[in-house]
Order: sequence, then structure tokens, then C-alpha cells
Amino acid sequence: MNIEVEHKDQNGNITNQTYFISRLAFIKHMAVAGMKYAPLPTKIMKIIGMFFQYNFYFQRSSFYNNKFSVPPNKIYDPTEKGQFSNLVGKAIADFLAKRIDNAIYTVNYEAAMKMKNMPIIGNRPDLLAFKNNETFAIEAKGYSGSAGNMDKHKQQSRTGGIPVNFTVASVSYNLYERVKCNYYDPYNENIRFDAELFKNLTRKYYAGFLKFLDYGDYKENTYKNEGFYEIDLFYPLFWDKYFFDRNQIIYCWKELFCYLRPKLIIPAKIRDFAKNGLTSEIKPFLFDYKDVNSKESERRIYIDNDRIGLKIERNGW
Repeated sequence: MNIEVEHKDQNGNITNQTYFISRLAFIKHMAVAGMKYAPLPTKIMKIIGMFFQYNFYFQRSSFYNNKFSVPPNKIYDPTEKGQFSNLVGKAIADFLAKRIDNAIYTVNYEAAMKMKNMPIIGNRPDLLAFKNNETFAIEAKGYSGSAGNMDKHKQQSRTGGIPVNFTVASVSYNLYERVKCNYYDPYNENIRFDAELFKNLTRKYYAGFLKFLDYGDYKENTYKNEGFYEIDLFYPLFWDKYFFDRNQIIYCWKELFCYLRPKLIIPAKIRDFAKNGLTSEIKPFLFDYKDVNSKESERRIYIDNDRIGLKIERNGW
């Protein structure tokens, strides 16, 4: 999918840009954006359930025609469509925060408030993002129609009590015709970087992913001179430990996993990250599918700035 983005930068200049996102990348951002701390192995059922529940909305034929699809009339539910549109808004906001503002990590804003022992009252943005020595808040919206009042969305991004260097209003709209997004991020005052919050949040984040190594079949691989683990998500011990007898797995799930053989990609330094968290010195992992073997296209492998990715064995996805 090509997302048409109207970007207002920190100086107030507006430019029009286009960003490509594969379905694999979209799944990663939709599943993780806004989730508290980390997707533990026990949360994978929620992610799989999300995939099946909303599968009608990102059919391949529509997705690569730069729009989301709508379910057939007999199962159409406007409330569900609104929920999916909201998830799309968060996923695209998370994706663009990595591409435009070079964020290395994002988290649910409320989770960060809880980490700082702040009362959960009043309005707040959706996401909190970290980059080098800066922190910024993101208000994410997703609409089937127009973008609405950007000043109002921008005002929402400024709420909440966590000090940030700037705030972003990311509004994805026209989702079922041709996806567009307004991404506005003018700069605010200079704020001291909260290294302790960054360290504690990312420590919990990677600690969740570290648990996937306990009962998974994984191998080591290298991308852009960095080490990674590739974990087979259909490994029998993984399912036996966290869910139920693998022989009782619903057939369509088994078919999906057997055919695609999805793999979770996590950094080889995961144990260090889980123990100590990240520091402002670490750079985002800027992945380009062209950096890997030519047999692997942008639709078969995706690694995010936070070094968490997905990989499938089959083409045509």
C-alpha cells in the first residue's frame, strides 16, 4: 500500500510524500501499536484473533490498490468498521513515527503514565515515542471520511502530563477509497530527556519478547551486520506450553501457520535489552528489504526500527 502523506514539519512547512507499507509491516504495527509494554507469548492469541476478525478489511487485492476493503453486506458491522479504522489510525501513526521522525520505540501513553505513577485522569494522546534524546506524543486517528479538524487533533496531542519535546497529530482518512494521512509535528520547547522512563519501558518491552525463546524453535541470522533470532511460531512446544494440544488447533489456523510459516524476528541482544532497557545512544534499525537476499521481497520480511520484525516463507502475501 502507498500512503499519501501531507507532512507539516517542525518549521510549519507542508510537503506531500508517499510511503509504502507491506501487509506484513501493517500487521506488525497494528498488533503492537498501543499495546501495553510487550506482546507476550500468551498474547499471541489476541494477535491471531485480530488478524482473523479484521481480515476482511485488508484483503490483498484492495490493500495493494492503496485502500482497505469492506466486508460483504451480510456480515457488515459499522461498529466493527469504526473499531478497525481506529486501529488503522494507530498502526499508520506508529509506522510514520518511525519513518518520518525516526522514532526507535513507541508505547501506549497510558502505560507510560502508570510507569511514572501518574493518575489516569483527563485527556491524553494515544502513543508516546522516543528518538535519540527526544520524546514526543502522538494523537492517532483513523476515519473512513475526511480528516476533520486538524487543530482539534493537534490540541489533543498536547494533553497529558508527560513532558515531551513535541507532539504529533497523525490522522489517517479516506481509508476505504484511497488511504491518506495528515502528519503534523511542529516543535515545542526543549525538554529534558527522561532516560529512566525510556529504560524502564523498553526493558519491559523486550522482556516480553525474550519469553518467545523459551519454547520456540529458532535460528540465528544477520541483517545489516546485526544479529537476530528468527523464531518459528508454529513450533509444537510453543503451542503446547502456552495454549493446548497442537492436534486440536483449528484447521484454518493450522493451515495458515503451516503454509506461511511465520517467524518472529527479535534482536540477538534481546537478553541485554530485557535486562537493562535501551539508552538514548542506541540508533534505530533502518531496514530496507533490498539489504537482504534478493529472493526475499518487501512482502516477505519486515524489521521495524525497534528491531522487532516478522518473516514468512511464502510469496504472494
